[in-house]
Amino acid sequence: MLQKLIANAREIMFQKSIHFGKMVCVSFFILLFISVNSQAKIVTAKGISDIIEGKKAKTRSIALNNAKRAAVEQVAGAFVQSRSTVIDFVIAQDKIYSSSSGNISNYTVLAEGVNDFGAYEVEIEANVDVQELLVDIKEILKVNGWSRKPRITLDINSNNASLGHTLKSLFISKLNRNGFEVFDNSKKVQTGFILEINADLSTNKSDYQGISISSNSLSMVTNVTRTDDGQVIATITQQASKAGSNVAKVAQQLSTKLVRKAWRDLKNEILDFWQEEQYIARSIYLDVSQLSDFEQAKSFSRSLKQSVSGLLDVELIEFSKEKSQYLLKYKGWPEQLYDEVFAGPLKSEYQLELISVNANHVTLRIN
Repeated sequence: MLQKLIANAREIMFQKSIHFGKMVCVSFFILLFISVNSQAKIVTAKGISDIIEGKKAKTRSIALNNAKRAAVEQVAGAFVQSRSTVIDFVIAQDKIYSSSSGNISNYTVLAEGVNDFGAYEVEIEANVDVQELLVDIKEILKVNGWSRKPRITLDINSNNASLGHTLKSLFISKLNRNGFEVFDNSKKVQTGFILEINADLSTNKSDYQGISISSNSLSMVTNVTRTDDGQVIATITQQASKAGSNVAKVAQQLSTKLVRKAWRDLKNEILDFWQEEQYIARSIYLDVSQLSDFEQAKSFSRSLKQSVSGLLDVELIEFSKEKSQYLLKYKGWPEQLYDEVFAGPLKSEYQLELISVNANHVTLRIN
């Protein structure tokens, strides 16, 4: 009798273990499904082609490829615009949309045929892998030199006011010629890099056989840091000397020499850091004022997820009509988040106005 009870107990435990295993397996696949879908966006897009007589398959293929291209543009258009220069944007988007459309393998044809204008039209529902698409965009922009360069502000400290103005003018000229945007305290966007220059000009006079000799020395330390966390990206220490009684002229010559060398050494370090770090996920706080109610705050969160490709996660952590705050996980810098939001449909949909971008905070207002 005892052995029979033990056998029954073992059978019950065995059946429960099988049931539990099935539950774990089902749960795993559900989580896997959610994880995969969180990396993808489903969009509907149309593509058209002129009808090529006697070549229906080619006509359809062109229309289908154009539909895929349109799907990629829906998902990544604002992202591409936020990461590329204004001059290169048109060329960049054509290259990116054409190249990346080949990555859309999961799609459904919703409708196709000749439209009212006599062109062949294909409408698809496409599942776009966002993260794979962003990797493609990063490489295309980097290889072709189409990436937008970072914003830079200057912080110059000098023991000579005239020297300070000269250094500022020289560095701004270098930055502008190389496509960098220079900002100051008057701008709403206060994030980017700080070019901190500490310069010291000294003049020593001596007499040699009745002749007065002036020796001028310029020492300069240049640091590059991020505005949000103060991280030092690069630093260079320099010193140059030149004899001459016209101190202002000599200071100009020494400044030109040191700025030329400093920029040559620092430029690539800034760009390398910018290229690598602009696709790393970071936490950014987004403050939005004048949301009418909690439902609109949740609706804004959903719209944000749909329209911002670099956004990995969004959480509403505080709500009030005066100010609602979201915690975002975003692939990029705060200034790029602002650029992407304002390049997409959110700006017009919610009548958004930029208040400020400072450190890891972006502040917007709904009008």
